Amino acid sequence: MKRAIVLNIFLALFLTFAPKFITAQEKADTAAPVETKITFTYLCTSNDSVVLKANLFIKKDGEIYGLENASINFSVTGEKENINLGNAITNQEGNASLTCSIKGLPANKEGIISYAAAFKGNSKFPPVEASFVAKPARIKMTFNIEDSARHINISATQKNAKGEEVPVPNEKLMIYVPRLFSMLKIGEVDLDADGKANFEFAGKIVGDTLGNLRILVRLEESELFGYVQGQNEINWGVPKQYYKAEVPSRELWTPIAPLWMIITLIIMLAGVWAHYVYAVYELIMIKRHSKNNKPLY
Repeated sequence: MKRAIVLNIFLALFLTFAPKFITAQEKADTAAPVETKITFTYLCTSNDSVVLKANLFIKKDGEIYGLENASINFSVTGEKENINLGNAITNQEGNASLTCSIKGLPANKEGIISYAAAFKGNSKFPPVEASFVAKPARIKMTFNIEDSARHINISATQKNAKGEEVPVPNEKLMIYVPRLFSMLKIGEVDLDADGKANFEFAGKIVGDTLGNLRILVRLEESELFGYVQGQNEINWGVPKQYYKAEVPSRELWTPIAPLWMIITLIIMLAGVWAHYVYAVYELIMIKRHSKNNKPLY
């Protein structure tokens, strides 16, 4: 009788909770696959080459994870043919880049070239592709000093249907100086109808030991030209001075600390050890007075 009651209770519990187990399993089997995403950027340089950069990543639990060691294929899509530019492997952050020449790449009647970056996918991550269209352009710069004022002369050109270089008019350019971890923006200029602009360099910026600076001029987020960059070097910077290894100065960031810091540390350590010595002396005196049965004070 008791066995029958226990069996009926077990069957009732099993029938009650079994559908929940099945539903959970079905949800696990029908879970949505991980979505692969890719971002694609383009930079046209002044030496008739382009730098293609792609970032491959996934989103999981609200976090973004780059896919490492994935092969990204870069190509150019023409009206009649596709040209494979090459493959690049992503790094730990999911970034891959490829530099190639723009000479001979197929373009449409307006001179616009269509670039593509594709990930073929695998058993875990589905394929994904991104594209970017832009017309090649070129930015050049020269330097001159007039009445003790330093000037950067900038010109931007593009090629027309006949292959002739014509100005890039009425575009805004950003001027940067590369720093250790970022780009230092020093100004911006607007191109005139002839594709030219002038910028007065007035800042005191630290360069290398000879005072050389690398100046970058960029056209950013243009609907027609995308990202275009020109660069040049000039010795308009403040020379960077290195401390001699054998006689470094006493600063917080140098191997030898300042004298005030050393003196302060010695005083603090002397006070700490003086308290230790006084405590040991008191213990010895307490022991001696206890043997002689004499009061301490």
